[in-house]
Amino acid sequence: MKIGSRFRKTLFELEGLLIKVGQLLSIRADLLPNGFIRQIQGLTDQVPPSKWEEINSIVEAEWGAPLDKFLLHIEKKAIASASIGEVYKGVLKNGESVAIKVQRPNIQSITQTDFRTLSIIIWFAHHFVPMPKGFINLKVLFKELKEVIVQELDFSQEKNNLHQFQEHYKSVDVVKIPTVYSELCTPKVLVMEWVDGIKLTDEAGISQLEITKLQLAERLMEVFLPQWLELGMFHADPHSGNVLVSKEGQIILLDFGMIGNISKKDATNFQTLIESLLSKNYPKAVECLTNLGFLLPEADPRTMEKLMAELLSYQSTTQLKEINLIALKLELNDIIQALPIQVPTKFVFLGRSFITMEGMLRSLASDDELMNVLKHVFMSWLSKQGNNSWSFLSFWLQSQPLFNTIHSFTEFLKLPQ
Repeated sequence: MKIGSRFRKTLFELEGLLIKVGQLLSIRADLLPNGFIRQIQGLTDQVPPSKWEEINSIVEAEWGAPLDKFLLHIEKKAIASASIGEVYKGVLKNGESVAIKVQRPNIQSITQTDFRTLSIIIWFAHHFVPMPKGFINLKVLFKELKEVIVQELDFSQEKNNLHQFQEHYKSVDVVKIPTVYSELCTPKVLVMEWVDGIKLTDEAGISQLEITKLQLAERLMEVFLPQWLELGMFHADPHSGNVLVSKEGQIILLDFGMIGNISKKDATNFQTLIESLLSKNYPKAVECLTNLGFLLPEADPRTMEKLMAELLSYQSTTQLKEINLIALKLELNDIIQALPIQVPTKFVFLGRSFITMEGMLRSLASDDELMNVLKHVFMSWLSKQGNNSWSFLSFWLQSQPLFNTIHSFTEFLKLPQ
């Protein structure tokens, strides 16, 4: 924890890319100790804002004119401040309130320097730091971090993301995506409609809604479940500041800088993976994991098949409780050490999106209520998919009590680590 705390303090002092790296590492619980993760999680929303004079200079340079040419007013205190951008509230000449997202001063040059520094550090670590076999591929991690950060540095990309989400949800009344003022947007400035909403963590505000908490939970599932399962874009950062609800119960989505994308190839491989696991076709499952990028090049497919067969041979939590877990761990330890596995960042984002939303849903309803709603929403979604790879999963679910299946999995997660 002391190391994590010192790391967090150092990142704030160094600014730039290193804060973003810390934020991304804070969701890599598969790579770092929990105590370290807890210390750097606050990096997401506690980054000190820049001086107003610097922000003012950036906006005027991007717009090519003083602010008062376009704005009646702008609040000089940042509404939100993150590693790459800061958000300010303003009022346009026509009286409309807007959110103005401005890139942090000198962030482009800082990140270029940081990228070079990190590449040197990673080169030394890769060649000289002893690590357990398969623990982490630093080259792969650096490549993925760079791709994510370069995308976030261009606000034009976030503007395009906003337009795509608006197009996707244009006929969905219960979803609100802010309007973008494209004529005022540049690679360093993003101007959006100001939208007021209630945070899902605001219990007093949620209790005043026109819909019940359970209805709100169902709407959230209807919005996010298709994002996680269908090919295309999904919101990778749905924390309580980015997912709001209007008094009428409309779901408001904000901040589209961190977006994941499920390609057609990914969706097909993921669907085939589920089908392979349920039918115990482990060679096919390993092939899908390789195609999805979970297995590093040095991984042995046959060893992976053996591990999957071992882990999935236990049919119930009763069987798991009856075996000697310590003996099982020792038995599988050598196998696991021989498996170079690393979760691709896009799937970490997918998992993060799911886990973050799950945490907020649990504040709205009981586990039993959520499971019943999930079953309804999921089966409704499946029925609209037509004849595709998900049909196998639909058949499998209908042949078993979904509620009990999920609760068995929940019990499994509660077993000693």
